[in-house]
Parts: sequence; C-alpha cells; structure tokens
Amino acid sequence: MSIAENTLFLRLAGAMQSWGTSSRLQLRRSDAYPSKSGVLGMVLCAKGVPREDSPKELGPLTPLLMGVRVDLAGTLDWDYHTAGAKIGIRTAKGKIKRTGNTKDGPIETLLSRREYLYDASFLVGLHGCADAVSACARALEDPVWPVFLGRKCCVPAERVFAGLGTFDNLSDALSSVPWRPRIQRIDRNDRSATRTLDTYIEHPKGSPPPDGARLVHDVPRVFGFNSHGSRWVVAAQVTVEVGEATERPPARERRKKIPDQTRVEVEKRDAGLCVFCKQPFDHLHHLTYERMNHELPGDLVSLCELCHDACTMLGSARDWQTQPIDPSDPDQRPAILRQIERILEDRRLGRRRELLKTARTFGANFFDDVPDSSAVEDH
Repeated sequence: MSIAENTLFLRLAGAMQSWGTSSRLQLRRSDAYPSKSGVLGMVLCAKGVPREDSPKELGPLTPLLMGVRVDLAGTLDWDYHTAGAKIGIRTAKGKIKRTGNTKDGPIETLLSRREYLYDASFLVGLHGCADAVSACARALEDPVWPVFLGRKCCVPAERVFAGLGTFDNLSDALSSVPWRPRIQRIDRNDRSATRTLDTYIEHPKGSPPPDGARLVHDVPRVFGFNSHGSRWVVAAQVTVEVGEATERPPARERRKKIPDQTRVEVEKRDAGLCVFCKQPFDHLHHLTYERMNHELPGDLVSLCELCHDACTMLGSARDWQTQPIDPSDPDQRPAILRQIERILEDRRLGRRRELLKTARTFGANFFDDVPDSSAVEDH
C-alpha cells in the first residue's frame, strides 16, 4: 500500500440508508446523501473504537475532505417506528427508563416517524493525509465491528471499501471511477458513453467558500453525544465513463412522487409560502392519502419545515384518513401552535444540555471550530 495514496473510496449502496444531520425527538429525517458524521462513524466502527475513545480517534480523521458522488439518488420515504412496547425502554445500565409521565405506572413506549433513503448508491471519497487514509482503508478491509449505512438496520448491499488512489482534488477523484449501470444497455466497446452525476464536495478551510456553498453541521467532535462542527459543502457535477453493469436487480418500486403538474398548481396557488406561517414553503403536506401518486391540488397544502414537523407529529397520533391535520382549519390552529412551541422548546433545552454535558465531560471548548465569520457574512 503506497504512502502516496491520499484518497480512499467507499461504496455506500443498499436497500435502506439514513443520514440525519438535523433530526430531533420523534421526527427523524434523513438527508439525500451521506453525512460526514455517518461516514466517519463507519470508519470508527471498522476500527473497533468505543464511543468514549472517539475524540482522540477523530483527531486525524475530521481534517480529511469528503466528497460524495450520487450514482443512484434513491427515494426518501417514512416509516412508523416504536421502541419499548411491553418491555419498556432500557437505560444504558439495563434498567427500565421511567419518566415524569410513567413513574412507577405503565411502561413507556416511544413512538417516532423515521425517514429512510431507499435504493440509493453513492461513491464517497475521503481525501487528505496519506497515513490517515491508509489507516481507514486497513480498517474497512478487515473491520472489527460491522458497518452500516447510518443506522444499524441499514445493511450495505455491496462491499464498502472501494479502493485507493492519488489525486490532486476530490473532483478529479470522483471523476476517475466509472459509473456502473444496473443493466447493460450500451455497447461495452463504446468508450464515448458518459454519464453526468451530481456531487457534494467539502470546501477546504482557509479560503472563502464559493457562491452557493452550503454550511453543514455534520463534523463529529465525539460520538455518544450530539455535538458537531461545521463545514462548507459545494454542489457540482462530474462527467464519468460508463463501466460494466452491476447486474443487481432494482429494489421493489416504492412510492412515486407527487405528479409534477399537481405540484406546480399547489405552489402557484399558495404563492410559494407556508399556509400556516407565511414563510417560504419546504414541503407539500397531505390532507388526504386517498389518491396516492395521483394527488389533486386540493389534497395538498404548502408548509415550511417547522409547521410540517408539527402537523406530522400531531397526525402520528390520529387516523390520517378520518382525522386529517388541516393547517388552514381555524379550529386546528391552537393545537398546531402548541406543538410548534413544544418543538422549539425541546430543541433549545436539548441543545443546551447536550453541549454543556459534552463540554464538561471532555473539558473541551466546542466553539473553536466555528467557520470564519467573514465567510458566513458573505453567504
């Protein structure tokens, strides 16, 4: 293994993946591509590093730049999840967890809605110090603990370790690996066949990020506590050659998207704003699921992410068909407002507790790696 090899490739493909960077409490979202926290967590699993030793082990890993190439985007969808039913939720010491609501009474069951990314495939590159890259490669080739795609239920469908190389930057690295279709539809001797793929590449520190860069809070400081630093991520595209087919059949087709014409009509009707708070909208909220995949404009309303989270959490405790959550209904407004207040309060208190606890445990100042203020002001 040459010391000059400064780039590690990982193939992250599977029936289910989950890469959350902003989820809290009962509503667990997934991003559309792998997070740096999730990828470095896989590496530490492969090395067999316990959580209490993660701050030391993350030292040489977090400076590595990460790039993601989207070979197959997949589909985001939700799953209804329960934990602790009849047996109770266990603490780290193995005892049944009691809260102010349960005390010595009924055993608590935690209900949540979890978002997964189905049937996706990514090529991930870690670029930087050759020693750190080499150590990661050795661990992934012979892992101590099993690795998974964001959550333990998300098992890789292909070998994660996908090779090493030497490149000047991540864009060149991600361009060097051919894209592999599932079914060979082109002449294998036709070397002119290419494919343009989306990429998400980390911008190096020390220079202002380009226009359009996104600030992502997914650089892990420690595992076991929810504490992350920030990095700039630049969305771009690369053109790659088409290689041999994977000969892997596609997974069962999941729920389709809302019809494009319906989406356009709803966005125009609601003027691109949340119908509840009049902020720019992020999601289309279903008032009924009777016409799944064939929705009409009257089946949907526009909501921002916070209002959508509140309506979704309220709806999880109801029958969606007979008791839909309608944010335009004045009678339902007080309940939605109360749920929004709970979400905001839980986020504030939870974030403060996590940061204080982590800082006291490790004696660290977690504000040292805040991105340069001038760069933030420019973007």
